[in-house]
Amino acid sequence: MLDEAVYVSKRKYDVPFSGTIEFIDRAVLPHVEVVALGLETYLEAKKYMIKYDLSPSDSIHAATVEVFGLQAIASEDRDFDRVGIKRLWL
Repeated sequence: MLDEAVYVSKRKYDVPFSGTIEFIDRAVLPHVEVVALGLETYLEAKKYMIKYDLSPSDSIHAATVEVFGLQAIASEDRDFDRVGIKRLWL
């Protein structure tokens, strides 16, 4: 979901990609586990796209939360509220 952080930082806050990437590398990656997404995540993502009409990107993020048993998602995207995923925003 690091892709979403880079995208939103640029689109909404006009932070250059390089600035967000540097921040992620320095302040985020030392404190998180980066997981690989596979077929199981894709299969769950399809369900979110069809059932909730989520974008492909949001569906992959929602499926990742489900597949890996995560407690919440760090996002300002309110679409996650309507699918029952706890959302945190800093």
